Amino acid sequence: MKFTSEHTQISDTVRKFVANEINPFTAEWEKAGIFPAHELFKKMGDLGLLGIKYPTEFGGLGLD
Repeated sequence: MKFTSEHTQISDTVRKFVANEINPFTAEWEKAGIFPAHELFKKMGDLGLLGIKYPTEFGGLGLD
């Protein structure tokens, strides 16, 4: 399977998300013994990263 421009866009979005929303805070979260999953999943959903493979009629993006 060859990557499409959609694959590249999703990859770029995930890379930026991790760089901005996860990597800068890992030491702080580790020290506090927490992982803010609810906050991160909300942000991921806002970016359209959840439900990528599900059909649009079910709220997904309908991508492979």
